[in-house]
Amino acid sequence: MSVDSGFVIAVGTAVLLVMAVFIIIFVAYYQQKQAKQQLAFKELQAQHRRDLMAATFRGQEEERKRLAEDMHDGIGTMLSVTKMSLNQLERQVSADGQISFQFQKTRSMIDETMTNVRRISRNLVPTTLERFGLLAALEELADRATDTSTEVQLTFPESDTPFPPSLDLMLYRIAQELVNNAIRHARASQITIQLICIDQEVRLSVIDNGVGFDFDAVMENKQGGLGLRNIESRLSVVNGHVTFDVAPGRGSQIHIQVQLHDAQPVNLLS
Repeated sequence: MSVDSGFVIAVGTAVLLVMAVFIIIFVAYYQQKQAKQQLAFKELQAQHRRDLMAATFRGQEEERKRLAEDMHDGIGTMLSVTKMSLNQLERQVSADGQISFQFQKTRSMIDETMTNVRRISRNLVPTTLERFGLLAALEELADRATDTSTEVQLTFPESDTPFPPSLDLMLYRIAQELVNNAIRHARASQITIQLICIDQEVRLSVIDNGVGFDFDAVMENKQGGLGLRNIESRLSVVNGHVTFDVAPGRGSQIHIQVQLHDAQPVNLLS
């Protein structure tokens, strides 16, 4: 083999090696770019889902507000007028004992209905939350839920860390759902709401001594577990997490964790 042909083969081999290296680098770069694009697309999809969830919850809160106003301004006003008319009618009729008893009974029923209307309105729109903040609203929730068969306590350390209003509303709705579940389904007699903020992380826990439940069975039931799925959906908006420490036959512990920096940009209010 001549020197020229050997040189040509060496050059050709070198060129092939350079081309192979170039192709490998190009393929690796293309795959890396494609992976970044897929990741960016997934992040965009996740953000879109969070935006849809946030819009859904804003719509729910707006509807609750509308219903509360209708109940207060419509039904509440009509009940007040009915009670005034009843009082006037009572003064115009004879002082018969049986008639007087019926008036008192009817007036008592109207008063009870008015109380229920105010209670439902407060549940729909927690005015205490808007005026005084989350702790005051949770204290009111605990007081309203406490009765002869159930005691609800709120524990929290002294803290001056402010929460975004949208996070206040989210945590209140979650606590409201969990307390109602503990009373209605778990038949708990002792319920504790714990709220704490550590290192820019908000932790909300609801602990009860009820009968518990099978988490997997509840979540597999499409007609049940809507409240639990709703909690997970709310938390997904702010990249929050929920841990269910539950089992049939024993009390439940449900823990919520939300990073404050994740909750800041999300608006769940109208």
